[in-house]
Amino acid sequence: MHLKITIDRRTALKRLSILAAGYASAACTPARILLHCYPDDLARQPLLTEQVLRAFVITVIPGAPPDDPSLIRAYYDTYYPLARYRDFLVADLCERSRDQFRIERFDRLSPNQRTAVIHSGLDQGGTTARLYNGAIFLAQIAVFGGIYDDERGCPLIRFEGRYRGLDAVSYPDPERFLPRSSSADGNPS
Repeated sequence: MHLKITIDRRTALKRLSILAAGYASAACTPARILLHCYPDDLARQPLLTEQVLRAFVITVIPGAPPDDPSLIRAYYDTYYPLARYRDFLVADLCERSRDQFRIERFDRLSPNQRTAVIHSGLDQGGTTARLYNGAIFLAQIAVFGGIYDDERGCPLIRFEGRYRGLDAVSYPDPERFLPRSSSADGNPS
């Protein structure tokens, strides 16, 4: 017995679109990024994005100054590729917060809860883990390396900033290291 199934074009397209949407919204991060399958609320709420990113950096770098204007600047800098994925990172952090702790926003979690959310992103593997690793690495470079302020340095690691020349490496009485002066005929003066 041969069974012949016929589907009209509209039904086939509908089923394919449902299948594609399910595939994109599942655990397939590259497809979610490419198809922009994450909330657009972030584009309309830049303060939310900033607060979530600040909470992220403060979580991965304990002791980082939360009110530092350069704390999250690297995530907005188009020089770094992560700027294109900033909104996805924030959306993923908030989604994981909601799934794990039933709290809508990552920045409202306790430090231990935020750490658990970040670990779940790292444990996801694949593109998500690479995104989280890149975000953590960028935070470390921005805070520890002082990429936006060479003068300031980083008190967290006792880095005093840019080399300041001989004034910073000098002695209070350098004359003691010089030979005694002598006259033109070689006698001490």
